[in-house]
Amino acid sequence: SSHLGLQGHPRNRSLGTSPVAKMSLYTLSEVEAFRAQVLLEEALKKLSFLTSISTSASVHGDELTQFMGDEISRIIQEQRDLERKYETLIAARGQLKGLCNKTKFVETQREIQDVAHRLKESNKSLCRNLKENPNVAGNLLKMQAERAQVQEWLEETKSELVEMSFNNLVSKVEAERREQERLSEVKKKERDATTTVKQLEAELQREHADNDRETKAANQEIKELKEELQKNKTISDIEYKFEEKKLRAKEQSLLRIHAQMEKLLNEEYESLRQAQAMEQTVHDRCHNFLEDRLHDLQAKKEQWQKDSDREVNEREVDLTLLGERRQQCLQDLKELEDKRNAEAEEHKAKEAEMRNAVLIERQRREQLQRMADAVLFLQEEGRKYMERIAARRAASKGKKGKKGKKK
Repeated sequence: SSHLGLQGHPRNRSLGTSPVAKMSLYTLSEVEAFRAQVLLEEALKKLSFLTSISTSASVHGDELTQFMGDEISRIIQEQRDLERKYETLIAARGQLKGLCNKTKFVETQREIQDVAHRLKESNKSLCRNLKENPNVAGNLLKMQAERAQVQEWLEETKSELVEMSFNNLVSKVEAERREQERLSEVKKKERDATTTVKQLEAELQREHADNDRETKAANQEIKELKEELQKNKTISDIEYKFEEKKLRAKEQSLLRIHAQMEKLLNEEYESLRQAQAMEQTVHDRCHNFLEDRLHDLQAKKEQWQKDSDREVNEREVDLTLLGERRQQCLQDLKELEDKRNAEAEEHKAKEAEMRNAVLIERQRREQLQRMADAVLFLQEEGRKYMERIAARRAASKGKKGKKGKKK
């Protein structure tokens, strides 16, 4: 824009806010537009010359780029294999728990540390190769694409300057500026992600340190257990030798006993062999007898089957008749039960009437008994009263006699 003289233009020094002012801001005079077209044409010629030079130079770097690309691909594949192996070892370590798995746990932990170290070295090698050997072909293609884009923009601007305006160029520059701002934001997020990765690596180092401490404690415990195991082995060897001598003596005794038992068993075997021969003879005769018996029973079975089928048919007929009789008996039973219930109700009513009559008779007898007891009580009281009267009279007569004697 300095070549075009846009900075010193009076319209550019006084920026307005209205759309009309913005449209007038990107409008040139005929002389300014012509000067800009001449400058753009010279720039396009120089860009065309640079394009022809870069095309011939890119041919010589293809072979080196291909070789370094294969090396970087190999390092990336090796790093992926190490990452998968690291994940597998971490999962295996999580399953190894308990004292019985201490040895496998230590071996797995050692392999995890080795794979982590190799993964770190592979990452460093990949970064170093990427820095020392950038993607030349990709960079050339990107540079050619950007140069073509600049040429296109300049061609369009040159065509637009015929109308003494460059609004299209300004809009494209503004869009490119926004794209650069977005790229800066992405870079910022990438830096934040890098910081997070570093924090995670520090946390991983702390985990490794904790794991080393746990490994040392486990090794110390293993050492103590080995010493205890050695002590137990010594005691076991002593006890084993004692038990061995004891068992050898017992073995000799058992051999003598077994020799005697073997002799007895041989004699018993001979006896059993003779008994077996006799048993085989008896068995053969029994087998022949049972074969004949089986044929007879088979014939009887067939006859019994026929009789059974006949009897089953007869019993089915009887069962049908019994079912009908059962239904009739059930009907009669229901009628008799109804009759019995009615008679029971009538009997209960008569019993209730008789109980009431007995209760009334009992009350009447009790009333008569109470009346008789009252009469007897009155008679007894009357006799006592008469006796008291007689006694008083006798007492009064006695007093009168005594008085006459005194006179």
